[in-house]
Amino acid sequence: MPFDRTFHHPFKPYDIQIDLMEQIYNVLTEGKKVGIFESPTGTGKTLSLICPTVTWLRENKADFMSGSDARLHRADSNNHESDTDGEPEWVKEAYQNSVLGENIKTLKEYEEYLESADFKQSSAILSGATNPISKRRRKLRHLPVTFEETDYLPEDPNGDSIANFHDNDRYDRYDRYGDKQKLSNEVKALLDKLHSSDVTQNSPKIELSSPLKIFFASRTHSQLSQFASQLTLPRFPPSFEEMIQEKIKFLPMGSRKQLCINPKVSKINGQSINDFCLDTIKKKQCTSYSQHKDPQITQRFRDLTFSKIHDIEELVEIGNAINVCPYYASREVLQSGVEIVALPYQHLLVETTRRTLGIDLKNAIVIIDEAHNLIDTINAVNSADLSLFELQDCKSGLHTYLYKFKRRLNAISRVNLTGLSKLIDILIAFIEQNYKNGVQFTTHEIFSGTNADLLNIHQLDKYMSTSKIAFKIDTYFQMTRESHDSITVKKPPVLFKVAAFLRTLANPSLEGQFFFDRGYQMKYMLLEPSHCFKSIIEDARSVILAGGTMQPIDTFLNDLIPSIRKDQISIFSCNHIVPDENLNAFIVSENFEFTFDKRESQELVDDLFYFLSNLAKAVPSGIVVFFSSYNYLDFIVKSWHEKGFFDKLNEEKTIYSESSDNLDILSEYTQHIDNSKKGAFLFAVVGGRLSEGINFKDDLARAVVMVGLPFPNLFSGELIMKRKHLEKKVLSKGGSYSDAKNAIREFYENICMKAVNQSIGRAIRHIEDYANIYLVDKRYESSNIKKKLSGWVRRRIRPECSQADILKCTARFFARKEECKVKKAASY
Repeated sequence: MPFDRTFHHPFKPYDIQIDLMEQIYNVLTEGKKVGIFESPTGTGKTLSLICPTVTWLRENKADFMSGSDARLHRADSNNHESDTDGEPEWVKEAYQNSVLGENIKTLKEYEEYLESADFKQSSAILSGATNPISKRRRKLRHLPVTFEETDYLPEDPNGDSIANFHDNDRYDRYDRYGDKQKLSNEVKALLDKLHSSDVTQNSPKIELSSPLKIFFASRTHSQLSQFASQLTLPRFPPSFEEMIQEKIKFLPMGSRKQLCINPKVSKINGQSINDFCLDTIKKKQCTSYSQHKDPQITQRFRDLTFSKIHDIEELVEIGNAINVCPYYASREVLQSGVEIVALPYQHLLVETTRRTLGIDLKNAIVIIDEAHNLIDTINAVNSADLSLFELQDCKSGLHTYLYKFKRRLNAISRVNLTGLSKLIDILIAFIEQNYKNGVQFTTHEIFSGTNADLLNIHQLDKYMSTSKIAFKIDTYFQMTRESHDSITVKKPPVLFKVAAFLRTLANPSLEGQFFFDRGYQMKYMLLEPSHCFKSIIEDARSVILAGGTMQPIDTFLNDLIPSIRKDQISIFSCNHIVPDENLNAFIVSENFEFTFDKRESQELVDDLFYFLSNLAKAVPSGIVVFFSSYNYLDFIVKSWHEKGFFDKLNEEKTIYSESSDNLDILSEYTQHIDNSKKGAFLFAVVGGRLSEGINFKDDLARAVVMVGLPFPNLFSGELIMKRKHLEKKVLSKGGSYSDAKNAIREFYENICMKAVNQSIGRAIRHIEDYANIYLVDKRYESSNIKKKLSGWVRRRIRPECSQADILKCTARFFARKEECKVKKAASY
């Protein structure tokens, strides 16, 4: 493959972007199972993911649509014998050409329809910014929600399910958009046209299919919106020579909260919205839901969705415009020719959610962005916790609810709610009698010595799910609290957390463990994330894991994909986009070793002050200093105050210090940097709000200082469980206690270095940015620690060792940058 290949990148790509795109493309062409890619923030990672994957999709779509792709055929043949195994090759080829021809004809017809004048007019008015329908809908979102007392009663577990619900009632086509007198003649005419039989006749009833799909998952809504925005930039050739152009069939998927257009439902917050939505549907109070069962309306939603690249907000506008639920209509679109799907982590990572939404990963390309968060997210969505205080709160709330509604409950609900109350009593007693931080336990131990044999945990779990009791009680207390205004009402019980914990009691995984953690908590923690990721790896054609800070890579190899052969894994760490002369990294080892035993040494604390004071004289603008914890930051600040050092340092640069309760510190710091010549210090905490997701570009961070190595709290219940699990795992495979000790040390180091990489990765945000990184601890000189730094940092570690040499090099670095700035200004 030629080196200068651009993969239809919308701009002239940098060399490092070409390197990354080629590596991703190679994973797909070689059919490797997993690609792990590190691309620092600011290097155009999103486009570098889009361009090679969509290029590969377009290049291979014809083979997949005709059924001639050899790898797909091999995958299918593993499941069943092909009906054409005995056919001559020329017969197979003729059949494949026939299938391909039909598919090309269908796609051409559909593309022509999307380009037609009538459809463009519909699309412009219905999903445009000036759409009066959507403006009307936005106002309706603020309508008050009213409840009757019967709304708080549990659902009948034996009642009709939503799957059996069919609502053929229709509002007048104007009424569902509000007062028809307020609609313009243009919109009325368009609505008449859209609802007339002409639309059905003019709109081709095209059944689209896409044997190749790309699923792009990321952690936050803003990251998914950025992906949609970036997807609009490249222009890819069509999949077939017979076609002039081919639009990207893109679908953004989201939660009910993001996509709901029913004003009663969208007002509900938290987990309650899911049950409230289902409750509203069952009561036949949501016409936008019933609309999605109409194939003509669903096709219209699909066509408008595919007319251009839309983000979640625009999908909501389309749903508002034609009064169809975007959340449910999206599921239909997912099965109708979509090529690229953007979805949040939870939609991808939870197998039951994938099944519910109809997400089929077979032979798909799965891209997981911000993958440094992946293992933590898998563990989080498969874990549960419950504290003694939450259980006591829940007990009180459940008692209040039963007192209010007991006479109105049916026999099934009375029995199950009494059982739930008994379960809560058992859990409270178990914590009170056995709590000790870090001690593990089993479900048998919870119920041993009690009359829990009268409880059917599985039946109780099923009841809580089908009755929606958590939602009912939560809603009751929420509405009670709102109606009392200033009167203090007891907080609602945390029944959603009880329900989640009950599911782990009913179906404990062999890969998880129950234990006590700080704060009188019972926890269930997943110990083997690979178990939950396995189905994704098995189904997908290739899985791309990408992030700005993927080191240490061993974490992914050992904890996420241990069963994948090494020759099926591709690993690539991209250099940073900035030139070498714009970034230095220093290991400040002289006088510094912030181990647990030494970190409160007065001499060490004083030396840190002197180093930062000297650094402030050499570095212009902002310096961000990361400390290992809030407690240690508080200790340092207190020590410096006692000796007068804090005021002296504050004279060099104004100090802004992160705290767990100050949410405005970043804006205050930014404002000071913008308006002050002497700059400022920002003292931040690793793992705090400022260590991830914040852009310290340009003058906000001309230097980033990492004080010590931020090892995790070894005495937390979670780490105690992980340590025990690792030891048991190593010994069960024939390893020695020494091997187990090394594995545990490696585990701690990986957590630490992941946090380091996340924090120092905030410094450089674009190609013209420049900064220095200072790793203040002699332990960074260890080869084992150094190799776990992000590649772009490791490559730029300077040889200077003494503080004097480091400070001289720093002064020269910023003097040169100032000269360049002056020359650049003079040239204008």
